[in-house]
Amino acid sequence: ARVEAAAAELSEDQWQFARIGRRKGISVAERSGSWRTRVHDGACILLNRPGFGTGPGCALHTAALQRGEQPLETKPEVCWQLPLRRLDSTDENGHVTSTVREWKRRDWGAGGEEFHWWCTESPDAFVVDEGTVLVRMRDELIAMIGADVHRLLVSAVAERLASAATPLPHPAVRPSRRPRP
Repeated sequence: ARVEAAAAELSEDQWQFARIGRRKGISVAERSGSWRTRVHDGACILLNRPGFGTGPGCALHTAALQRGEQPLETKPEVCWQLPLRRLDSTDENGHVTSTVREWKRRDWGAGGEEFHWWCTESPDAFVVDEGTVLVRMRDELIAMIGADVHRLLVSAVAERLASAATPLPHPAVRPSRRPRP
C-alpha cells in the first residue's frame, strides 16, 4: 500500500511509464502469494530508462530526493536496501545471527548476470570521499539493524580507522596478482 500510494503521487515528468502503471497497476501477485512490481519492457515499471527527462533510475527514488525525503520511505523494501543485504541465521539454540553484506550477482540466480546497473563490483563503489557506507547509508542501516547496533558499528569503525592499522581494500579494487612463472 505504501509503494502504491507513493507511485500515485508521481507526475508524468517524474515517471516514464506513469500512464501504463496507472492503467495496469504497479504490482502483480506471484504464484506463491507474494507481490512484486510489474515488469515493463524487461525491467521494473518504476525504472526510468536512459533518455528520460529526469535521467535513468527509480522514479520513486528520484521523486523522494526531489521532495527532500528518504527513498526508503517510498520504495519497496528490497529496493531501498540495495546494495545491502541482511541475512539472518538461527542456530540450534534459537540464537539469531544477522549479517549485513553487499548483494552479489549470484544472490539473484541466473538473472543476476544480466544486471547492467549492478554497482557493488565496480571500483567506483569503494571510493570513500563521501564517507563510509555506515555514514552514507545511515538511514537504511538503522532501518535494517536498529539505531543501537548502528552506533556500535560507527564507534568500532571509527576506533579502527584511528588506529595504526592499514585497512585492506575491498577485493573489487585490489590489484590482481599474477602467478609467478
